Amino acid sequence: MGVFLFLAQWQLKRAEEKRALLEAYAQRLKAPALVLHGGERLQRDLLRYRQVVVTGVWEGDRSFLLDNRTLDGRAGYEVFTPLKIEGSGWVILINRGWVVAGANRFPLPEVSLPPKKVTIYGMADSFPRPGWYLKGMEIPTDGWPALVEQIVPEVIARRLGQEVMDFQIKLAPEAEDGYVRKWQLDFVNPHRNLGYALQWASFACISLGLWVWHGWQRARKRDEA
Repeated sequence: MGVFLFLAQWQLKRAEEKRALLEAYAQRLKAPALVLHGGERLQRDLLRYRQVVVTGVWEGDRSFLLDNRTLDGRAGYEVFTPLKIEGSGWVILINRGWVVAGANRFPLPEVSLPPKKVTIYGMADSFPRPGWYLKGMEIPTDGWPALVEQIVPEVIARRLGQEVMDFQIKLAPEAEDGYVRKWQLDFVNPHRNLGYALQWASFACISLGLWVWHGWQRARKRDEA
């Protein structure tokens, strides 16, 4: 019963976290776009979901394909291309959207870009985290584009030989140089966690009821004896 109550409280806490996340998402989308220069010390959590603008040069021959990203039931990749921020030594990864994987996953899709100067509009966000971690998921494959199962900025920085920002920019849906972009927060559903909390609380009530019933049965048998 104690375990069930603990799990119910945990789900209530998760629901509150997701509710706060949705509120932050709605508020930050309304805020004016933030211009990034590369020299600022930015707090990733406060920047998350902000509309941002950044100017730089594509390093389009060194993209990363984030594996195991599905869309509408199809397997594919999200394309992360480095952008060298103008006037700084920093690189930021631009999520250019989703591309479908081939039937046998090879050859990898062609996603290169010429090294042209661009101004990027999009939404800042943290990098996606896998449901479970396996050793080596964060290590990109050899060659370009490099296949990777988890984006870890420190690892990407070593591969590129440059400092990498610890957040991504999701390219605006109307921008050029992108692929399929259906940016949404469908996975953030506090009502699902509330349902789980009710389920665990119900199990706790059932456990209490069974304990009382068995206690009553034992007491009755003892009285009859």
